[in-house]
Amino acid sequence: MDEWAHGASGRTVTWPAPDTYVLIEGVLLRMLPEPAATPRGTEVLVDLDPTSGRLVARPVGRDGAPRG
Repeated sequence: MDEWAHGASGRTVTWPAPDTYVLIEGVLLRMLPEPAATPRGTEVLVDLDPTSGRLVARPVGRDGAPRG
């Protein structure tokens, strides 16, 4: 499932620290938000952190590129 989500875009649904749940094509996936204070409803791009092996949600700017 991680490989399927890598590079996908979605929206944060919840953020029970330290994880968040992101809705992607009707599937909720648990991942780390980056930054940690990413609010619910934020559009994010999903990346795979090679160090931890976990999915990371990074906010998207207006141009569709990751912010930060």
